[in-house]
Amino acid sequence: MIEQKILSIIIVTWNTKQLIEDCIDSIISLPEYSEAYEIILIDNNSSDGTDRLVLGKYKTITYIRNDNNAGYAPAVNQGIKIVEGKYVLLLGSDTVLKPNSLKRCIDFLDENNNAGAVGCKLVFPDGKPQGNCKKFPTLINGIYTYLSLDRLNHDYDMLWFNYDKTVKVDQIATTFLMIRCDLIKKLGGFDERYKILYNDVDLCKRIWNENKEIYFLHDAEVIHHGSYSTKKAKYQVRRNMYDDIMRYYRDNFGMMAYILYPVLLLRLFLISSLSKKQQF
Repeated sequence: MIEQKILSIIIVTWNTKQLIEDCIDSIISLPEYSEAYEIILIDNNSSDGTDRLVLGKYKTITYIRNDNNAGYAPAVNQGIKIVEGKYVLLLGSDTVLKPNSLKRCIDFLDENNNAGAVGCKLVFPDGKPQGNCKKFPTLINGIYTYLSLDRLNHDYDMLWFNYDKTVKVDQIATTFLMIRCDLIKKLGGFDERYKILYNDVDLCKRIWNENKEIYFLHDAEVIHHGSYSTKKAKYQVRRNMYDDIMRYYRDNFGMMAYILYPVLLLRLFLISSLSKKQQF
């Protein structure tokens, strides 16, 4: 009998039926997968038949269907409240896990007590690596980003990193992030004030504030299909994104964050103007 599960995997889905099927199938087919693992799927009110698929095909996973789209951070926090594992994996619904990807991360946390969390290599379906590691942003990084001067963020975006070795990092995407259960519960999961952006950056920052380190593990690999393009998002969604941005900089830089505000207002004005033109 299993006294404590080794790993709890939390996945949030919304109208990604085919992707979530591929994701779950890849997990349960792993050579290391066992009854010591649990999968918790939070469905933010999908309308594409995800519920019929999951309830019909996957009898052993924990399936929670919300009555509305609660958002990513609140949905993850629902899962965190009921996990039973020693470690918790935050996993994107548009991923496919490769053999030993979970085992290597679990072994790494077992062997490195100073590590609070670990992420792995994300690759596109064609095998091309994705950049999922960054440094913590400074105010100037924010200004460069929202003036579309990304080439000046070379160091912040870690564009020099080839993802060919295991290293300590400031932040890593929560598309795949394995965290110690006691740590994520102490932190209370995601800060739900962040509606769309920077919830992962904030979480990583709080992990470091607990004197725990975050690592990128180069020999564990996961296919990531990619996420929704924010460039095509509607004005109100973009407005929520910029509110998240200001919240992060305000929380971490105080009044100095307001030097970024005119830049964000300019971008919002341009987006609003473009949206109105497209309506005609």
